[in-house]
Amino acid sequence: MKIGTVFLLISAIWLGEALGIASANTFHDDYFSTVQVQMEIVQDSDSEVSESSDLALFFGRFHPFLVHLPIGLLLFAFLLEFVSRLSRFNHLSSAVPFTLLMGILSGIAAGVTGYLLSQGGGYSEDLLSSHRWLGITMLLLAVIVYLLRVSFHDHDLLRRIYRFLMILLAGLVIATGHYGGSLTHGSDYLFRYMPETLQSWVGFEAETEEEQIALLDDLDSAKVYDDIIHPIIRTRCQSCHNYDRTEGDLLLISYDNILAGGENGPVITGNNAADSELYRRLILPDRDEDRMPPRGRRQLTNDQIKLIEWWIETGVPSDQIVTEIEVSDEISGILQKLTREGQSFYDRIQVAAADAETIRELREHDYRISPIAGNSNFLQVMVSKSKTSLTTDEFALLLPLSEQITWLDLSRLDLSELDISLLSEFHNITRLNLSNTGISDSSMEYIGNLRNLTYLNLYDTKVTDAGIQNLERLNSLNSLYLWRTNVTPEAIDSLQSIFPDLYINTGYQLSAETGFSTELIN
Repeated sequence: MKIGTVFLLISAIWLGEALGIASANTFHDDYFSTVQVQMEIVQDSDSEVSESSDLALFFGRFHPFLVHLPIGLLLFAFLLEFVSRLSRFNHLSSAVPFTLLMGILSGIAAGVTGYLLSQGGGYSEDLLSSHRWLGITMLLLAVIVYLLRVSFHDHDLLRRIYRFLMILLAGLVIATGHYGGSLTHGSDYLFRYMPETLQSWVGFEAETEEEQIALLDDLDSAKVYDDIIHPIIRTRCQSCHNYDRTEGDLLLISYDNILAGGENGPVITGNNAADSELYRRLILPDRDEDRMPPRGRRQLTNDQIKLIEWWIETGVPSDQIVTEIEVSDEISGILQKLTREGQSFYDRIQVAAADAETIRELREHDYRISPIAGNSNFLQVMVSKSKTSLTTDEFALLLPLSEQITWLDLSRLDLSELDISLLSEFHNITRLNLSNTGISDSSMEYIGNLRNLTYLNLYDTKVTDAGIQNLERLNSLNSLYLWRTNVTPEAIDSLQSIFPDLYINTGYQLSAETGFSTELIN
């Protein structure tokens, strides 16, 4: 009698789920097709359909909240069942049926809300179908496991079947959850940020951001869409608008997809960025729910948004190259940043992370070391204020970090016992502060070898005209501080003539009208 009842219950649930989904899909398609025709005659139907659709999506949005309950409860039941086989945990066995039952009930709630959410569209049909049927199978198996546990646990053979099915249930829970995650985050979400060593070990290779957005070798011959616009859309938009997941029925895989638009029509109006939905959503406030990409996703930079605006305003070109399109001075500057020559030093040069133990030891020697930015391996180094001088041996301790050090501050230190020639080993230095150190022309020869130097502070040193002649080799230098040095105005004018864009601060400049100081050292 019990077996017959169980069989009928399972059959009813399976048939009900399958027919319910099938009939719901058929009803949904037929109903909305009918409504679409009737809209031409009865305008009020539109508000009724909209209200019904909004209500379904309202309840569907509870799916992400509810879906974690059956996952946790069913896996917890699995854990309780096998842990309770140990003698010291036998008392946990009585909690298994209740945990299974709660997992089933919450699973039904998650399944219903998940179905309602899926009606909003924007998901890969293959992934959605796999997730849906795995979820149904998981729930039915959970019911079987529950009934076996409460009714036939004393039967030896059925108890063995129960334990096997419990293991199978745990596997189904994990598989169903994985497909749910793929629907939301993309099919590669699980391994996308796996460390490279593990990627090679398991045979998975995820594209890095540097591989996705390649620098342009020749800007003049670059195609506007293929080489400039498409990489932006691929790295910032396709995670939600791809074949696995199509939010708003909008695919952003190809040029034709973009022009085709989504469920609400075209998203681009040629020659009119302000009237283009794609651009409008990019510039909405961060907290606006229509902002794209949504909060929590990788955002476009201001330069990338301006490039998309330029692309739309110039007629959404597809095959044209940059030289065939009108380019403003602002866009020209942004495009230059996409080339290797236009990249900043810190973007162009890649260095390995510094050894943590080396940094720890240097800090014990009164060095203050920190990254120049949160995501950079380049370091800035200062000396503790309690230290007043620096010897060659002490400075040599920095040599293991010669690749990573790019900002070096030796200001106010007595460097008379330092072999300044060691500076030549630090070829990635871009900012060097030697103010109040008293260095002289003999040191400037080695400073002139720092090819990447952009900032140099020589305030209150003994440098003369002969010393700054060594700076004529530094094409990247853009800021130089020479207040309270022995450099003459004639030498400064000579250096300025070689580098017209070089900012040279001599401490003060006299206003031609008032005679008062208009600038002090920064």
